[in-house]
Amino acid sequence: MKLRELGERRILEEIIFRYTESNLNELSKDEDAVALRINGAYLVINVDTFVKETDAPPKMTELQMGYRVVTMTISDLISKGALPEIILLSISAPPNLDITKLDSLLNGVKIACRKYNTKYLGGDFGESHDLILTGVGLGKTNKIIHRNTTLPGDTVWVTGAFGNSGAALHYLLYKGSGEKSLIDDILENYFFSPLSLNDGKALREIASAAMDSSDGLAITLNTIANQSNVMIELHKIPISDIAREYAIKNNLDPLDLALFGGEEFEVVFTVRGISDDEVINLFRAYNARKPIKIGIVKKGKGVYFKGKKIPYRGWEHFRDKK
Repeated sequence: MKLRELGERRILEEIIFRYTESNLNELSKDEDAVALRINGAYLVINVDTFVKETDAPPKMTELQMGYRVVTMTISDLISKGALPEIILLSISAPPNLDITKLDSLLNGVKIACRKYNTKYLGGDFGESHDLILTGVGLGKTNKIIHRNTTLPGDTVWVTGAFGNSGAALHYLLYKGSGEKSLIDDILENYFFSPLSLNDGKALREIASAAMDSSDGLAITLNTIANQSNVMIELHKIPISDIAREYAIKNNLDPLDLALFGGEEFEVVFTVRGISDDEVINLFRAYNARKPIKIGIVKKGKGVYFKGKKIPYRGWEHFRDKK
């Protein structure tokens, strides 16, 4: 049996998790980070890899790749309630890579680190047939946010609207159409995620569960529901105005762009015991973006919108992409 016959989810569950040690990790095995308790606080560590051949769409520059690997790494820290402090980067590059492109890549790393108030301290550098970037992020928090701890009665929120990533990938991969200003806005949002460090500061104050949406909104909601043994009933699916406009121009379903696009790096989170106004006011107090309420947690299983079950579908490594 080949890896592509299993897919990323089953490879993790049936093979990798059998070998991982869990006695030191304060998070469950099925998280995108690990947390170690040190002197009453938590050190949260995340590792994420970007491979140019599989992860870089056409027209993506080296600067954007550098920025992306930092964003990928830090979004998981933020969703765990940790504020990033250090980024390490392993770079494996082909020998014929132009030096100016390496310089541009590291400039992208620097720009992202500046945005997230973290420090790039170096890492490893080696040779490979493709450009491979592996980011290691370290952050600290006094409170860990798990993804399997939401309960019936909790409200469900997101840090921003969805669909821009799906629209950008459709345009880049399938040569979609649209006015130049529309395409520029979509690509800017895709290549430079709006995720804010202030979002993370607010999240760790109130989130009863959270997970970043890099694999897609549908996968994220289903993962939280499945691991918490609850049902999530959605009242709305927030779609950005530019993604909706792009979908109309290209005869696409905007819901598909929002649910299954992936790589949004927004955070899906739940809240318990406080009013909607209190949630919004707390985010405002941290100068974070205004969060969007999308549903409620109930007894049961699965994720539903207008009576229809939302499938567990989105980006997954090792799946045949036919």
